[in-house]
Amino acid sequence: MFKRLLITLGLISALACAVNSCGQKTPAPEPEPTAPVASITVSDLSRTSITFKISSDAPGDYAWAIVPAGQTIATAEDLFGPDYNNGMFDDSNIATVTYNQLEGNKEYTLYYAVRKINPYVYSEIKSEEVSTVSGYESMITLEKATPTAVSYHIEMPEGAEAYRHMIVDYNDYLYFKALVGVTHDSYLSAFGLGADKSQTFEYEWKQLDGWDNYATYFYSDTKYLILAGKSESAAIDSKVSAADVKVYEFTTPKAEKCPYDVDITVSDVTSITAKVTLTPEEGVDKYRAFIMSEADYEAFLFEGEEMVRRAVIGPWEDKSSEFYEAQEFSLQGLVPESNYYVCIVAFDKDMREVYIEDTFTTTEPTGPVPEIETTEVDVEEPWNSAAVNLKIRNATSAIAFVHTKQAVDQVLDAPGNEDLTMDVVIRNNGVAIPEDVLSKALTEEGASLMFSNLSPNTEYVYAVLATNIEHVSTAHVYNFTTSAEPTIETGLFDKLKGEYTAQITDVYGVPHTFDVTITDGVNDATRESYKAQNILVCLGFDPCGVEYHSPQDLLDKGWAKTEEEANRNYGPKWFLEIDENDKITTFKHALAKSSYDPVNDAVIYDYSAEGEDPMASFNDQTIWFKGTFNKYYASKDKYEQQSTTLIHDVDYNEEDGTVTVKPVSHFKSWSAKDELITEYPGVSQSKNWYGGSDTKVLFCGNSALVLTPKATAAKQSCEMEVSTTEIKIPSRKTLNVQENRRILRPSK
Repeated sequence: MFKRLLITLGLISALACAVNSCGQKTPAPEPEPTAPVASITVSDLSRTSITFKISSDAPGDYAWAIVPAGQTIATAEDLFGPDYNNGMFDDSNIATVTYNQLEGNKEYTLYYAVRKINPYVYSEIKSEEVSTVSGYESMITLEKATPTAVSYHIEMPEGAEAYRHMIVDYNDYLYFKALVGVTHDSYLSAFGLGADKSQTFEYEWKQLDGWDNYATYFYSDTKYLILAGKSESAAIDSKVSAADVKVYEFTTPKAEKCPYDVDITVSDVTSITAKVTLTPEEGVDKYRAFIMSEADYEAFLFEGEEMVRRAVIGPWEDKSSEFYEAQEFSLQGLVPESNYYVCIVAFDKDMREVYIEDTFTTTEPTGPVPEIETTEVDVEEPWNSAAVNLKIRNATSAIAFVHTKQAVDQVLDAPGNEDLTMDVVIRNNGVAIPEDVLSKALTEEGASLMFSNLSPNTEYVYAVLATNIEHVSTAHVYNFTTSAEPTIETGLFDKLKGEYTAQITDVYGVPHTFDVTITDGVNDATRESYKAQNILVCLGFDPCGVEYHSPQDLLDKGWAKTEEEANRNYGPKWFLEIDENDKITTFKHALAKSSYDPVNDAVIYDYSAEGEDPMASFNDQTIWFKGTFNKYYASKDKYEQQSTTLIHDVDYNEEDGTVTVKPVSHFKSWSAKDELITEYPGVSQSKNWYGGSDTKVLFCGNSALVLTPKATAAKQSCEMEVSTTEIKIPSRKTLNVQENRRILRPSK
């Protein structure tokens, strides 16, 4: 009974469903979606670049392509394929596109289309004709710029016979401008290429300068300058004036992004070693790798992100850092507790590129620190030399320097250097101890070192910085003082002292006359010091423009804190030295180094004036007695006054008493063949004797400095003839004491 009831209910339910379905209508089919409509507006067109806007009447994305005229793309579906460019619209359904890889004097077709998404509904594919054919209206016209190639046209200026031209990396130009003050015209005059007709120049990968020495490499997304200017000829030494230089600035296109990666794995990291494994994905055609310290990385990054990429790529023809398969690098000599960057630029077969980087940090050091020991050794002439025995332990390298203690203290005590340590001072000033000397210093016997060409009665610092295999360093300072030089007894010291009239001609041919006093000192302390050094002091040098102030003046005005400082810094003054053979020179500097010049078959001498008293140092101005000359700079096409440290021979004429400081003619380290440089007495201004970026020549001589003794007042005398007449005796007169009112009393 129950079973029959269930069957009956099922039949009723089925019948009801059938009745209901018969009463429903069949739904109408969905309407076909309407195709979107694309439109385009070209806003800017040049020989190498085009900017346009694509718009759609519906949300979705867009695609476009620029192909040589005559090449066709059949459908919008083809245009949205992987070989062409596409992007997504924003809410405005308008996209702005800039394409800068056109080429001048070419015909192109611009294809474009849009589509709706989900489902895809494509617009009609449309096209616009694009022409870069036009005349040359400027001297410089960029014809083509790709990530690795540049082409430009130079139109000869009307009336010109020739011109110079070149490409300059913008960052390189700024670097040289800050370093040596180059300008567009000086850069072009020094390194440009010459031509004598209108011409289009094409370069792939790089452009060499006019000397075929320096290459400007082409990288993607990098700013460059094209420089051009008319010249008298196409010769390499022909100059370009600033008024004639034309400049064209452009940026190479950014390379499309490579879709493939290079995996970086760093393992086995210690304080000084690490293993880096690079594994490229399939599709990477080649890659370039550069592993650098954090300091180097930040130095490149300071000039812009593209500089890091350029540093990794390097010169295109250099394949030493280019790889095609997986590579494993076992790094040695790293610095403990330091960050390192693994930087890669990868390329696919179409030269699309991608930059990849990773970092790792070395562990802390574990080995023993270096130890340094110095012991004094006796020398025969302790006034101009010294010697030590040096022992070093637990080190693989060492650097050292010898400077006057005064020079070292001046650096350490300078404002802003409160946190400066000797480690840093040695690193910045030291030179490497030769391997043979270091190997001896590492033994129990140690290495014997001689310091020569020192100044007498001067305190020196011998500073050593030893470093172990883990780059842990130890600094060591050894102080020593040279003895006073044996005093030379010669009559010239007294003969030269006196008042003089000095004469010298400057670099412009203008004569200068001024007073000079030669003396043995200006107070007891300076007399004692100068006598020990066998020198006389010459007071006065008016052409330098600094008024003379004595040591007491410096103390009274607060320009010197101590008598010692005042006795060193008063002036202007300069010195004459007399040796045991009565030879006179300007103050004897130490011989810093000598080198052989094969160009001129001559020995070149460089002198050090470290520790020497300046001509004057007060009221925020320090000046030095120097050798001066006028040097021509081809890159700037002008002369600039220069100063160096050297010794002038001095002649003394016994008959008339004149003292002559003679010019010095010699070859310099930079001298061209037979380029003999003559240096004349002069004055320069700088904080230190060696000069630097702050050096300024105050007086550049162009003749000998001649001192003529001033005439002394002649003694009055008269001549008398002997009289032949008898000498008369005056008559005597009796003196009455009582009549004198004044009484002369004998003194008690």
